[in-house]
Amino acid sequence: MNKFYFTLLLSTMACWALAQNVAFKYQGIARNNQNAPLSNQAISLRLTILNANNSPVYAEQHMVTTSPIGLFNVEVCRGSQPSGSCDVIDWSKGGYQLKVDMDVAGGTTYAPMGVSPILMTPVAAYALKAASAANDADTDPQNELQNLSFTQATQQLSLTNGNSVDLSSLGADDDADPANEIQTLTYDSTNNEIALSKGGGSVILPTGGSSLWKMNGTNILQYVNETQSITFDKSGSAPLNQAYFELNFRPNAKHSIISGPTDWASEFWTKPANALGKIIAYGSSVKEYPRTYAQHYLRFDADTFTIIRNSNTLNANSKNSVTNELVLLNQAYNGNTGLRLVGVALTAFEGVGQIYNAVGGRPGGVITAANVNNTVVPYVGVFNPNNPNQLIGGIFIQGTQSVVNANVKNFSMDHPRDPSKEIWYASVEGPEAAAYDRGTAQLVNGEAFVPFSEHFELVINPQTMTVSLTPGAAESEGLAVVEKTALGFRVRELRNGKGNYSFDWEAKGVRKGYEDYKVLRIKGVETPVPVNVPSTVREVQEAFQPSDLPIRPKGDK
Repeated sequence: MNKFYFTLLLSTMACWALAQNVAFKYQGIARNNQNAPLSNQAISLRLTILNANNSPVYAEQHMVTTSPIGLFNVEVCRGSQPSGSCDVIDWSKGGYQLKVDMDVAGGTTYAPMGVSPILMTPVAAYALKAASAANDADTDPQNELQNLSFTQATQQLSLTNGNSVDLSSLGADDDADPANEIQTLTYDSTNNEIALSKGGGSVILPTGGSSLWKMNGTNILQYVNETQSITFDKSGSAPLNQAYFELNFRPNAKHSIISGPTDWASEFWTKPANALGKIIAYGSSVKEYPRTYAQHYLRFDADTFTIIRNSNTLNANSKNSVTNELVLLNQAYNGNTGLRLVGVALTAFEGVGQIYNAVGGRPGGVITAANVNNTVVPYVGVFNPNNPNQLIGGIFIQGTQSVVNANVKNFSMDHPRDPSKEIWYASVEGPEAAAYDRGTAQLVNGEAFVPFSEHFELVINPQTMTVSLTPGAAESEGLAVVEKTALGFRVRELRNGKGNYSFDWEAKGVRKGYEDYKVLRIKGVETPVPVNVPSTVREVQEAFQPSDLPIRPKGDK
């Protein structure tokens, strides 16, 4: 195989050529017009190989980044966008040159940098000469081959056109009997001994007592000592047809893995002394008390926080709607019987999100939606503890108005003299959404005009105003309101009295925008009814859903 080596004048190059994929290195320093090196700059090069007649035989492009001193290196014949092929250039003719064009901005606006001859190194020149040699003094391949042979009769190993070696001295075998080279290894179960025949010796195995591994029938293989066990129940065994593997470090820790045709689970269990067991488990279904939740679950600390359950199920009443649930259940006991009580339930269904809380498994408070006059509105409230369908107090939206609904509306304050008590006042109620203002005014010669405060005149409808007056003098002839306006009212003393005394007043009026306040409302139509979001969790159904809903959803066992 011939190899060619080239170099370029005025630049540092290493060149090589194979039968194919010719390439050689080109190294240079990029400088600007002031002869300063272009440091750490992306530049582009166009390299063209010219023959002895200055005609291009190959061209290519390179994108390189200079070093801090402007140095760059490329491999000629391995650039991008090649024109022609270096593999077909007849380098033996000589006279080739490398033309270099450069764009210091890294584009394709090239400026000529010069032309340098491609000079061959002595080794490359010799290789070219060898490649073009017309005569080979050793053209017969047969004179370059030697044969190695062995003659059985004379025990001679010979090399053609070479010497031979006598191997007869290696033919004698003082132990020619093959029988004495065979030994048998046997085991004596009585003496627990392994022996090698022909005097090869024997070894007594240590006795370890009975094996700690044993079979129980054909299904269970277990390792047992006083406090630990490893149990394997192969797939298909009764009663659940599930493979079961357990690491038991009794009495305080256990890891179980169960896998079957439809169910699987992995459970870690710990039981500190005199305490309930703690469980971390993940599996395909929950089987407890005595129901089955046929979906994935993750459970922490079974005695306190029993289950985080996230479901994504189709509502039985609307096959195109999806219910998402996150339910937090508490574990309680009725005597020795374990119970599940719902603590918090979060649901999302058809654009409605709800957050329920329960007290002792019964309805408590809720952030939900309610139906008022066939309109679904936000509702925050509390349930009747005896009726999960009845909201007995809360706040909701009616039109553009927020409505507070409660059996009793109060304000409270700490008792200023007795820190063990509070003072609670109940609101005065009536059949209208009213507001009032009150104060004290002065008669002058039996007459006075009482102006309203700015906020009161902005709040009430003056057409609904009523005014109460209380004279401040025993000799008063009585008082009358003789004029009402949006800005106030005028008072005169009866019987053309000319008194000069004070009087107390109170004005009431219906709030603007609430003139059509409805006192009597149709129950369940004009009063809030919570929007029902179906749940697949039985404890939620029992606590929050109407009694006519099925207690156990499809698929629950």
